[in-house]
Amino acid sequence: MGTVLQRLQRLLDRPGPLADLLGRLEARTGVRRLYLASGSVAFLGLYLVFGYGASLLCNLIGFVYPAYVSIKAIESSSKEDDTTWLTYWVVYGVFSVAEFFSDTFLYWFPFYYVGKVTARWHS
Repeated sequence: MGTVLQRLQRLLDRPGPLADLLGRLEARTGVRRLYLASGSVAFLGLYLVFGYGASLLCNLIGFVYPAYVSIKAIESSSKEDDTTWLTYWVVYGVFSVAEFFSDTFLYWFPFYYVGKVTARWHS
């Protein structure tokens, strides 16, 4: 279990926008960034299961971060990351259209939005 915590701590300390945000929150609150990140993930998970507007939150998670990284990829000189994010947006679009027609039925499945966010996070 120690190695998982060490890997998570390295991920949270890696330079980037997430580390900057967690660093500012850690300085303001005095709470370690590991606890801030764990609490945020737990809150989001519970909200996706029980909260009102889980569909909006799920779509924001699937859109905001990928949009940010896509802009960064376009600005970079490498074309490999452009291909990766273009593929993401094509798949995102196809699934959004398919979900439009099947959302009436999928909405009733328990943990649908949690599974949807998890699938987007791992793709």
